[in-house]
Amino acid sequence: MKSIKKGCVGYIKSRRIKYLMITLLLLGGDLFMFFYAKWYFGSNKNLFSLFAALICLPIAKTAVETIMLFRARGCSEEAEKQITQHKGSVDGLFELYLTSYSNSFQLSHVAYACGNVIAYTELAGTKGNLGEKHIREILSNNGFKGYNVKIFYNLDKYIERLDSLNRLKEQGEEEDLSGLGDVLLSISL
Repeated sequence: MKSIKKGCVGYIKSRRIKYLMITLLLLGGDLFMFFYAKWYFGSNKNLFSLFAALICLPIAKTAVETIMLFRARGCSEEAEKQITQHKGSVDGLFELYLTSYSNSFQLSHVAYACGNVIAYTELAGTKGNLGEKHIREILSNNGFKGYNVKIFYNLDKYIERLDSLNRLKEQGEEEDLSGLGDVLLSISL
């Protein structure tokens, strides 16, 4: 199976399949170890049963990530085509699924340049103002202070803003934003 990098189209789908297989294999191996040890020793009071119980913690962690990935939606083909046509020289990332303590935010595309971070979501239920606040706080905590953050629900308005960011970037001076993309990737699934 071809590995797709985080921030590229198709990442969520490939990661979803990978984590589902890992979770099922770990769970199957754990159950096999527990029941085989119980059958072999005639009791569940053995080290293999204890080991099988302890392995449940990492299995639960992968199961939770699998569930979160199944909740996530990737970027639609139509949106990807239009965004790619208008992206220009602005840095951007596709298919980010951000989580905070109380909310999750599905972002189909995020672009950043000239002190602005803009994002497009295809899910109407995404709480944009909370997502904007969350991204702003994370960026500020990582040394990117004063960035304007805006989440769009309308693709046409997002593309219009993406075009204006391209014009701003062409007029302005070059800035190093490689770390900003890394921060966004590190806070997403």
